[in-house]
Amino acid sequence: MATWADLKSYVRSNYKISDEQQDLIKLVFETGNLRSQVVLLWHVTLADGSEEWVQIESSFGELHSVNVVQALREIGNTVCGGMSVLGDMVTFRHAVPLLNLNINEFERPLALVTSTADRLEQLLTEADRY
Repeated sequence: MATWADLKSYVRSNYKISDEQQDLIKLVFETGNLRSQVVLLWHVTLADGSEEWVQIESSFGELHSVNVVQALREIGNTVCGGMSVLGDMVTFRHAVPLLNLNINEFERPLALVTSTADRLEQLLTEADRY
């Protein structure tokens, strides 16, 4: 893949999209045991717009209700991704450049972000809201 447009086309062909905007795609994955996880794909540009990236992000709790120290300990051994705050939501996210992106460099982080956020949500909030 080389551009955001290419990635959007791939996602449209391979996933059920819940919502789509110019620089955002929302996906919802069934994660088992009657649980689901919302994942956002953000189009991000660097270097004054000349470098395109995709950020894969999934919320797992509200900032005021998540034990952030415990969450950081839980993700300490993850291979990709990290925690962030989006508004009042705590998220798990990972970003990859689109130029010369191999499909496995998108698919595997997508799966890891989805499963990690779902695991954190279940462990830290005992809920399934995101």
